Amino acid sequence: MLFCRLFVGHRARRVYLALFLFLFALSIGVRVRSYLLTRRIYAALSGLDRLRVDATTEEQLLRTVPYLVREKNTLPGTQGYYRAEISNQDDRRWLYRLPSFLYSLWPPHVDLPMKNKWDLMDLPTRIAYVLGWRHVSFSAYVFVLNGTVSSTGYSIEPDVLVGYPLSYFVVARSAHGFWRNRGREQPVQNTDDESPDYRFGAVAGQFSLLAGADSAIGVVYTATAPRDLVSRVYQVDLSCFWAIRGCGSVRQVTPFLWQDRRAIATATTRRVSSMAGWSGSGNPCPDRILAGRVRTVLDLNVALLEVVNSRSERVNREGIVSEEIVTDYRLIEAIRGQPQGPWTNIRYRWTIPWPFSPRGETLNPMRPSYPKPGERFLYFSGASFDSCRIVPATPSAESSVRSAVPAPRRSEDDITHYLYARM
Repeated sequence: MLFCRLFVGHRARRVYLALFLFLFALSIGVRVRSYLLTRRIYAALSGLDRLRVDATTEEQLLRTVPYLVREKNTLPGTQGYYRAEISNQDDRRWLYRLPSFLYSLWPPHVDLPMKNKWDLMDLPTRIAYVLGWRHVSFSAYVFVLNGTVSSTGYSIEPDVLVGYPLSYFVVARSAHGFWRNRGREQPVQNTDDESPDYRFGAVAGQFSLLAGADSAIGVVYTATAPRDLVSRVYQVDLSCFWAIRGCGSVRQVTPFLWQDRRAIATATTRRVSSMAGWSGSGNPCPDRILAGRVRTVLDLNVALLEVVNSRSERVNREGIVSEEIVTDYRLIEAIRGQPQGPWTNIRYRWTIPWPFSPRGETLNPMRPSYPKPGERFLYFSGASFDSCRIVPATPSAESSVRSAVPAPRRSEDDITHYLYARM
């Protein structure tokens, strides 16, 4: 009888009801706070969407984008720097006040690569997450040069604090072109060639300690990108930050960007992994790709080469004998930049990098051949190209390279900032 009174009696039921109502009200409260923060993020993104690089003035900027604060500019070559921060980071101080033994009851398991965000949460954070608390962190920046907007971008962190270096759920920015001040040559993937003015991946600053293709997305666009695609960069759905189950995939937050990334990958697959180049029925390195390189890859070197001779050499790799095509060229003209040799003993590359293949590579779409003396080719250097480094110098290919106008070189477009720095 005493047990029934204590745990299932009338007074106990009132305590249970009061506790349930308290937790329900607390859950509603933290979700409403997240909802209000996302409304502020929507307002900032709407303002960023209305900006026009190299056209919007600084005065118009301050009237268009809310929450911007001018900060000290440490980047040479720019004049003004504005930043907006919307976050509930200060809410974590309530978790830090809890007794330390609670954190040891269920410590986080941090093993790289991180496959499950729940492994990153200790016991208090798990309880807070179940009740509806989400990590909300949004950051936006705008660079100003000569009184007009020169560059803009934003980042959104996952709904769980992953750790340092900062992991991004969504990161987006504008750029005039792509260049690298130091380090190795900048990577130019096959998808970058397919869509030079609207790129996804590390070049945009994408970085996440969470594993999986849907754990993060990064996009960068140039001034010549179609306006309808640029608008999609700023169309996000943040309802998962206050929903019951939280954010499980970047597809929930950026459905349009996710679709665009898949569409570019599909188009690249059709161009690169098909046998059109081998059969002669298609061109895996069309002129539009060559022109896109000139416009956007600002460290680009283009050399016009002429074949001196070509030959076949037998190579023995641990008992496996194969024939390799070797070609000697001579430099006719440096069309762009300062191409450097040597131009002899250049071997045909049978495979190219391909992340969608289980082996990470696929057959070179440019079919092997023994070029004849006097034939001319375009040689691209200054960046690490996945494919189409040496292409036939057809009249249309040569014209596209000569007529394309490179973008201006701006300090804020140095991809070193985005490959190694966290905003």
